Amino acid sequence: MNRIAFNRGFTLIELMVTVSLAAILLLLAVPSMQEMLATQRVRTVASELQIAAQETRSAALKYNRRAVARPVDASASWQGGWNIYIDNNVNATYESGTDTLVISHEALTGDTVITKSSGGNSNNFFAYTGTGFLDSSISGSANATWEISSPKTTRRRCLVIERSGRAKVQEPPYGSTCSGVTS
Repeated sequence: MNRIAFNRGFTLIELMVTVSLAAILLLLAVPSMQEMLATQRVRTVASELQIAAQETRSAALKYNRRAVARPVDASASWQGGWNIYIDNNVNATYESGTDTLVISHEALTGDTVITKSSGGNSNNFFAYTGTGFLDSSISGSANATWEISSPKTTRRRCLVIERSGRAKVQEPPYGSTCSGVTS
Protein backbone atom coordinates (compact mmCIF):
# COMPACT_ATOMS: atom_id res chain seq x y z
CA MET A 1 0.00 0.00 0.00
CA ASN A 2 1.40 3.35 -1.04
CA ARG A 3 0.98 6.30 1.23
CA ILE A 4 1.30 9.78 -0.16
CA ALA A 5 2.40 12.37 2.36
CA PHE A 6 0.86 15.77 2.05
CA ASN A 7 2.75 18.88 3.17
CA ARG A 8 0.55 21.19 5.08
CA GLY A 9 2.05 24.56 6.01
CA PHE A 10 5.61 25.72 6.40
CA THR A 11 8.48 24.18 8.26
CA LEU A 12 10.01 26.08 11.15
CA ILE A 13 13.17 26.79 9.16
CA GLU A 14 11.20 28.27 6.24
CA LEU A 15 9.27 30.49 8.60
CA MET A 16 12.46 31.69 10.37
CA VAL A 17 14.16 32.53 7.05
CA THR A 18 11.12 34.50 5.87
CA VAL A 19 10.84 36.48 9.13
CA SER A 20 14.60 37.20 9.06
CA LEU A 21 14.42 38.54 5.50
CA ALA A 22 11.44 40.71 6.38
CA ALA A 23 13.30 42.12 9.41
CA ILE A 24 16.37 42.95 7.31
CA LEU A 25 14.25 44.71 4.67
CA LEU A 26 12.46 46.67 7.39
CA LEU A 27 15.77 47.78 8.93
CA LEU A 28 16.91 49.05 5.54
CA ALA A 29 13.65 50.88 4.77
CA VAL A 30 12.98 52.72 8.07
CA PRO A 31 15.78 55.36 7.87
CA SER A 32 14.94 56.37 4.31
CA MET A 33 11.24 56.49 5.21
CA GLN A 34 11.99 58.84 8.13
CA GLU A 35 14.02 61.13 5.87
CA MET A 36 11.24 61.10 3.27
CA LEU A 37 8.68 62.10 5.92
CA ALA A 38 10.94 64.90 7.20
CA THR A 39 11.43 66.17 3.63
CA GLN A 40 7.68 66.15 3.11
CA ARG A 41 7.16 68.12 6.35
CA VAL A 42 9.67 70.74 5.12
CA ARG A 43 7.76 71.04 1.83
CA THR A 44 4.44 71.35 3.62
CA VAL A 45 5.65 74.06 6.01
CA ALA A 46 7.23 75.98 3.11
CA SER A 47 3.90 75.90 1.29
CA GLU A 48 2.04 77.04 4.42
CA LEU A 49 4.43 79.95 4.84
CA GLN A 50 4.05 80.89 1.17
CA ILE A 51 0.27 80.86 1.60
CA ALA A 52 0.68 83.08 4.69
CA ALA A 53 2.67 85.56 2.59
CA GLN A 54 -0.03 85.55 -0.09
CA GLU A 55 -2.79 86.00 2.50
CA THR A 56 -0.87 88.86 4.12
CA ARG A 57 -0.45 90.60 0.79
CA SER A 58 -4.11 90.04 -0.03
CA ALA A 59 -5.16 91.56 3.33
CA ALA A 60 -2.93 94.58 2.73
CA LEU A 61 -4.50 95.16 -0.67
CA LYS A 62 -8.04 94.53 0.59
CA TYR A 63 -7.80 97.00 3.47
CA ASN A 64 -5.30 99.30 1.71
CA ARG A 65 -3.24 99.28 4.91
CA ARG A 66 -0.06 97.72 6.20
CA ALA A 67 -0.53 94.00 6.92
CA VAL A 68 1.91 91.94 8.99
CA ALA A 69 2.56 88.23 9.42
CA ARG A 70 4.58 87.49 12.53
CA PRO A 71 5.08 84.63 14.98
CA VAL A 72 2.54 84.52 17.82
CA ASP A 73 5.37 84.11 20.32
CA ALA A 74 8.68 85.67 19.34
CA SER A 75 10.61 83.23 21.55
CA ALA A 76 9.02 80.19 19.84
CA SER A 77 9.59 81.70 16.41
CA TRP A 78 7.34 80.54 13.57
CA GLN A 79 7.02 77.02 15.06
CA GLY A 80 4.59 78.41 17.66
CA GLY A 81 2.18 79.58 14.98
CA TRP A 82 1.64 83.02 13.48
CA ASN A 83 -0.86 85.84 13.18
CA ILE A 84 -1.73 87.84 10.11
CA TYR A 85 -3.17 91.21 11.01
CA ILE A 86 -3.74 94.75 9.81
CA ASP A 87 -1.20 96.87 11.68
CA ASN A 88 -3.31 99.99 12.25
CA ASN A 89 -0.78 101.74 14.49
CA VAL A 90 2.23 100.62 12.36
CA ASN A 91 4.30 99.27 15.24
CA ALA A 92 4.64 95.65 13.98
CA THR A 93 3.22 94.31 17.26
CA TYR A 94 -0.24 92.79 17.40
CA GLU A 95 -2.48 94.66 19.82
CA SER A 96 -6.00 93.27 20.01
CA GLY A 97 -7.55 96.65 20.82
CA THR A 98 -6.25 98.51 17.78
CA ASP A 99 -5.13 95.97 15.16
CA THR A 100 -7.45 93.79 13.05
CA LEU A 101 -6.66 90.07 13.21
CA VAL A 102 -7.13 88.48 9.80
CA ILE A 103 -5.86 84.91 10.35
CA SER A 104 -4.29 83.03 13.22
CA HIS A 105 -2.29 79.92 12.26
CA GLU A 106 -1.83 77.11 14.78
CA ALA A 107 1.53 75.88 16.01
CA LEU A 108 3.54 73.62 13.73
CA THR A 109 4.06 69.97 14.57
CA GLY A 110 7.35 68.17 14.14
CA ASP A 111 10.83 69.61 14.24
CA THR A 112 10.78 71.90 11.21
CA VAL A 113 12.88 75.05 11.66
CA ILE A 114 12.13 78.42 10.01
CA THR A 115 14.84 81.10 10.05
CA LYS A 116 15.30 84.37 8.19
CA SER A 117 18.41 84.04 6.07
CA SER A 118 18.54 87.38 4.21
CA GLY A 119 16.72 90.62 3.75
CA GLY A 120 18.08 93.84 5.15
CA ASN A 121 17.57 93.35 8.89
CA SER A 122 16.96 90.67 11.48
CA ASN A 123 13.19 91.19 11.82
CA ASN A 124 11.67 87.72 11.82
CA PHE A 125 8.35 88.77 10.30
CA PHE A 126 7.14 90.17 7.02
CA ALA A 127 4.82 93.04 6.18
CA TYR A 128 3.20 94.42 3.07
CA THR A 129 2.19 97.99 2.40
CA GLY A 130 -1.33 98.86 1.30
CA THR A 131 -0.13 98.76 -2.31
CA GLY A 132 0.97 95.11 -2.02
CA PHE A 133 4.71 95.71 -1.97
CA LEU A 134 7.00 94.20 0.65
CA ASP A 135 7.47 96.80 3.38
CA SER A 136 10.93 98.36 2.98
CA SER A 137 11.48 98.30 6.76
CA ILE A 138 11.60 94.49 6.50
CA SER A 139 14.03 94.01 3.65
CA GLY A 140 15.40 97.40 2.65
CA SER A 141 15.62 97.40 -1.14
CA ALA A 142 16.32 93.66 -1.43
CA ASN A 143 14.30 90.48 -1.37
CA ALA A 144 13.65 88.78 1.96
CA THR A 145 14.40 85.05 2.33
CA TRP A 146 13.40 82.52 4.97
CA GLU A 147 14.94 79.05 5.19
CA ILE A 148 12.76 76.06 6.10
CA SER A 149 14.70 72.98 7.20
CA SER A 150 14.71 69.97 9.50
CA PRO A 151 17.53 68.23 11.36
CA LYS A 152 16.26 64.89 10.00
CA THR A 153 16.92 65.71 6.34
CA THR A 154 19.46 67.57 4.25
CA ARG A 155 16.72 68.94 1.99
CA ARG A 156 15.56 72.49 2.63
CA ARG A 157 13.26 75.03 1.07
CA CYS A 158 13.61 78.80 0.70
CA LEU A 159 10.70 81.22 0.84
CA VAL A 160 11.74 84.25 -1.19
CA ILE A 161 9.54 87.34 -0.97
CA GLU A 162 10.49 89.75 -3.69
CA ARG A 163 10.36 93.49 -3.13
CA SER A 164 7.39 93.58 -5.53
CA GLY A 165 5.47 91.37 -3.08
CA ARG A 166 5.64 88.08 -4.98
CA ALA A 167 6.32 85.08 -2.72
CA LYS A 168 7.77 81.86 -4.07
CA VAL A 169 9.32 78.69 -2.70
CA GLN A 170 12.61 77.44 -4.11
CA GLU A 171 14.90 74.54 -3.38
CA PRO A 172 18.55 75.54 -3.04
CA PRO A 173 21.24 73.44 -4.73
CA TYR A 174 21.92 70.21 -2.85
CA GLY A 175 24.02 70.77 0.28
CA SER A 176 23.75 74.57 0.29
CA THR A 177 21.67 77.03 2.28
CA CYS A 178 19.19 79.71 1.26
CA SER A 179 21.65 82.59 1.70
CA GLY A 180 22.69 82.40 -1.96
CA VAL A 181 19.19 81.99 -3.36
CA THR A 182 17.88 84.97 -5.27
CA SER A 183 14.81 85.47 -7.37
